[in-house]
Amino acid sequence: MNKHTARALLFLATLASITLVANVSAQQQPKKKPRQRRVLKIAVVDIGLLFQKYKRKDDFESAINEQRKRLKTELDGEYENLIKMRRELEKSSFRKGSEPWLREAEKVKLAKFRWDLKKERMQSALKNEVEHNTLQILKEIKSSLGQYGRRHNYDLVLKTDNTERNLGDNERSDLVVHFQEEIFRAQISDVAYFHNSLNITKSVLIYLNTPANLKYWDDQAKKKKSKRSRKSGKAPK
Repeated sequence: MNKHTARALLFLATLASITLVANVSAQQQPKKKPRQRRVLKIAVVDIGLLFQKYKRKDDFESAINEQRKRLKTELDGEYENLIKMRRELEKSSFRKGSEPWLREAEKVKLAKFRWDLKKERMQSALKNEVEHNTLQILKEIKSSLGQYGRRHNYDLVLKTDNTERNLGDNERSDLVVHFQEEIFRAQISDVAYFHNSLNITKSVLIYLNTPANLKYWDDQAKKKKSKRSRKSGKAPK
């Protein structure tokens, strides 16, 4: 055996030894588990039902209805005085079209004009209050829903509205109902179909009405009211 042959055999033996060691080492190493794709956690809520059953919304509607009744009583009282002025003018001894009659008639017209302005101003203020509070309630629901979703590791929560609202309830303000309907049409995305197992409305509603969540939003509302009162120079009620 010459030197070249001996070197070739030694090289082959060394290569075989390295291959054997590599195979044994590979067999001893733990196999990596295939990487699994993360499944998105998705849910659906009935936003109409959440709005309907949210306790702070009930407090808001009660306050609006009380304010509405108070304004109506005030306007009705002034309108009765207006009717009284008209009757007194009709029964007066002044000849119709005379200077004294025209002066009294002008007073009646001015009183009616002031009443119309006051009615318009009160209705506008009430409408603004309804709009502000309705948007605030929806903001609270959305924020609380986000908090709930983060706590329970949801990736996506879709909104639907399958709630039938009772429009025949005399205790509710028509203004409140009308604006709420407008808001819902603007807020809700269409969800054509979802399996009922995705519906977390009941769980979210329980969370919404927990004492801690209600207290948090009550405190936030008081802070905002106090801040507005300080800016306007009025003492908070």
